[in-house]
Amino acid sequence: MEKNGIGTDASISLHINNICERNYVQVQAGRKLVPTALGISLIRGYQSIDADLCLPDIRSFIEHQITLVAKGQADHSHVVSHVLQQFKQKFMYFTKQIGNMDVLFEAQFSQLADSGRPLSKCGKCLRYMKYISTRPQRLYCNTCEEVYHLPQNGTIKLYKELTCPLDGFELLIFSMPGPEGKSLPLCPYCYNSPPFEGIDMLFGAGRMGNSNNPGKGAGMPCFLCPHPTCRHSLITQGVCACPECNGTLVLDPISAPNWKLFCNMCNCIILLPQGAHRVSTTPDRCPECDSMIIEVDFNKKATPLEDGATLHKGCILCDELLHSLVVVKHGKSFSRRGARGRGRGMGRSGRGGRGSSKLVDPKMSFRGF
Repeated sequence: MEKNGIGTDASISLHINNICERNYVQVQAGRKLVPTALGISLIRGYQSIDADLCLPDIRSFIEHQITLVAKGQADHSHVVSHVLQQFKQKFMYFTKQIGNMDVLFEAQFSQLADSGRPLSKCGKCLRYMKYISTRPQRLYCNTCEEVYHLPQNGTIKLYKELTCPLDGFELLIFSMPGPEGKSLPLCPYCYNSPPFEGIDMLFGAGRMGNSNNPGKGAGMPCFLCPHPTCRHSLITQGVCACPECNGTLVLDPISAPNWKLFCNMCNCIILLPQGAHRVSTTPDRCPECDSMIIEVDFNKKATPLEDGATLHKGCILCDELLHSLVVVKHGKSFSRRGARGRGRGMGRSGRGGRGSSKLVDPKMSFRGF
């Protein structure tokens, strides 16, 4: 405090007494002040909203201005007006972002945090994060003291201990209930902090803060990710254009044996040949419509192929066999904000730029579906 010009010889002890009485710190052997969990959470909350509020700079500035006023080197009314205006702006911003602190305190001190169970590893500290299943369901990393919002109204499970190639967080699989419910993999970090600019199709999660702030509680599942090397991204799992909107039909990764494609924007669902052992995308494109070629491994007892063959590759739009076996249905849709399809742009991969327009291939259509 003395180094930063805060307080006087008489007031320094009063400040220390205040933070002790408020249980922000405890005095231990050797007259050392050790921060409590409450004090640490309070500072973390301030840092997540406005780091200036927990740094000595503001108080040091005010003390310096007071000294200038006392010496007749600054105008009293001007100093008061300037300081009040600065604090008014900070107060308005803080109240709009107070949800960040509420979530942090709730996860740290409520019984929800105690009831959470280890689920997936944090990509930052490599420790297991707690999954809090009580709504709004979310993940909490006790080491990093970070809260990660998740999609609601479904089940969350660990997805084969696979990790995101961008940040190292373990992937989760979110499944909606019912036979026509969608299943989607997601990275907790990407979902809360979409790494690619231009992806403004944000799927909602239970948000504790300001509804006008999409930074927390809304995010990017893997089926919106344009990362070219991730096996779960839109690039590798997107099959063709949706027949009912500007979205893309992607393969549901865990829908076996009732394989299906679902739109990443609307509630359109395409039922693929049922009972197949495996359905997967391939790197190949259809020369007619540029849709992704899929590979189907039929059940040998119910294969439609001649001579008992089970393996077949083709385009669901142009291949007569696959086209005859698929069915268009409507499923349950996620809540959404915005109405555009794939987002492309620059993020942690360093491609593109903000505000880039969506590229639509006019050849991708369902022609009479």
